[in-house]
Amino acid sequence: MQPQTPSNKFSIKECLQLGIFTLFCFIAFTYNLSEVPPYHADENFYVTTSRNMVESGDYITPVYHDEKRFAKPILFYWLVATSYKTFGINLYSARLVSAIFGTLCVPLVYIIARRIFDKQTAIISAVLLPGCYLHSQLSRWAITDMTLNFFILSAIYFFISGLYNTSSKGTPYYLAYICMGIGFMIKGPLAIIIPTFVIGVFILTAYDWKKFYQLRLGYGIVILTAIIFPWFYKMLALHGDEFKNHILGAELRDRVIHNTPFSFYYFWVTIRYNLPWSLFFISALIVKFKITSTSLEKKIFKRDVFLSFTKKLKTLYLEMSPKDNQAFLLTIFWVIVPLILFTLFRIEHSRYMLVATPAIAMIVAHFLSQLLISPDKFHHKSFKIPFYLTIIFYIFILGLIGIGTFILHPIYSAPFGLITLYILVLAGLILLLLLYKCRKYFPMIVTMSIIQITTLTLINGNTLSLFNRYPMKSFANKILSDSQTKKRIGLYKLGNHRARMGVMTALPSIDLKNPEELKLFIKPRGIAYVVMREVDWKNEFYNLPMSIKATDTGWMKSRANKEVIRSFLNNLPNPNLVEYSENYVLLKTVGKEELLN
Repeated sequence: MQPQTPSNKFSIKECLQLGIFTLFCFIAFTYNLSEVPPYHADENFYVTTSRNMVESGDYITPVYHDEKRFAKPILFYWLVATSYKTFGINLYSARLVSAIFGTLCVPLVYIIARRIFDKQTAIISAVLLPGCYLHSQLSRWAITDMTLNFFILSAIYFFISGLYNTSSKGTPYYLAYICMGIGFMIKGPLAIIIPTFVIGVFILTAYDWKKFYQLRLGYGIVILTAIIFPWFYKMLALHGDEFKNHILGAELRDRVIHNTPFSFYYFWVTIRYNLPWSLFFISALIVKFKITSTSLEKKIFKRDVFLSFTKKLKTLYLEMSPKDNQAFLLTIFWVIVPLILFTLFRIEHSRYMLVATPAIAMIVAHFLSQLLISPDKFHHKSFKIPFYLTIIFYIFILGLIGIGTFILHPIYSAPFGLITLYILVLAGLILLLLLYKCRKYFPMIVTMSIIQITTLTLINGNTLSLFNRYPMKSFANKILSDSQTKKRIGLYKLGNHRARMGVMTALPSIDLKNPEELKLFIKPRGIAYVVMREVDWKNEFYNLPMSIKATDTGWMKSRANKEVIRSFLNNLPNPNLVEYSENYVLLKTVGKEELLN
């Protein structure tokens, strides 16, 4: 039983439209890219290690400061190092790698959805994907996940191309294995595990199991070995048991065998980090499996509801001739496989579910595309409920922005970033409701996505930095402007800022936990910088041989008593909030170690 093969021809107009939207996504992902707060600690490793590669000329062994780093394969470091050599050594260059691959996922999702569904579903899929939080966020961080996701997506695409086109011989499968091998060299086994399980489960349900013979598995093993083996062999030759024990221990055994309790963490991640599209995803599943309101009143994990679900799956297996059923099963397995795998491994990192985001976008897109065929269904509860919940979601965002503007107003005088974001979201929300009322459903879908993309772009590029979650930024710039080449950075009782400082400077950042560690840190000759709270400097260390080079204000905190709240309610807009802040100081050693005695 073979799937229907849609036309593979792309018109010039189609390519132009896709190209323009892809460019829009690239601009969105790279907007103020270096200003996005470095929340993820792993950025520190990749930014610094790649910089060390460029400066040392050693492109074989990753070194984080003076320590060998065996945690991940080599390829992502090479990509960041290439970006450094092309665009300069800075945070923008490091993050640009993820932004590029995050952008490339958009046309790739379009091509896949066009192949397995239809053109309209493909358009909506491409429009929805960059508005998914996980995709948007991970396109802005210098970590491996987005690059890995691109090659997983590419591998699945080539497997699909082989299955959907029997005249292609083995070429698509060879390309799939190449993508899996490259993905492995980005982050490791997930690049092989995810496509293998997704395509494997799909073949077992949608085809005869003999289809496995078509996959050229023997050639695949040869290709994967040819890509993966050389670097690992070289590392074993250079570092022997040190490298082997780390790979078999920390990177394999410790990730599989641990005491993390079982939870439904990834189920909630799938919903939470794909809002608002996850609301439509749930609705799409309810419609597809014809889950009744009576069923929903029963707990979803009860046996009778589960049996109803599996019975519907069996029905879909038996009705595989309709192309939509085949495509739906492929995409739903694309979500279910990583959901089950990561839940069983019990390693809780929300970014792991990024691999399912393209499939969620396609399922939602197909659901919306089916509604466009019968526009009256846009007024059915299957659409109206998630739609109005989305409106509430955006209103909630507006409320947060308004509160943020009010709190920050005394300092930033109504910051432009917040005001712009507020106006754009509000205007988009009004336009969204008008389009729905006027029954302009396709423009309405596009508007929803543009609101989402714009909101995430401005929050990351403008708004988050206003909240000053990382008061080290000005200090990092001050340190980098110093002409001294040898610099050391210590953070006194500010360990949560260590990774952020490392990302912004690509210099060693030491967590200093007590006065003794501080004194030992500044004692050696050479330039050393220390960051601490101003109150600690004044109370404990003002007599040490360090001078203040810069100050910065941390997170503005506000407190309000009942009278202030009443004042706010009765006399808008400005109550007298009780405000305080933590001031930080950047100190530089003066090079007189005898003063420490």
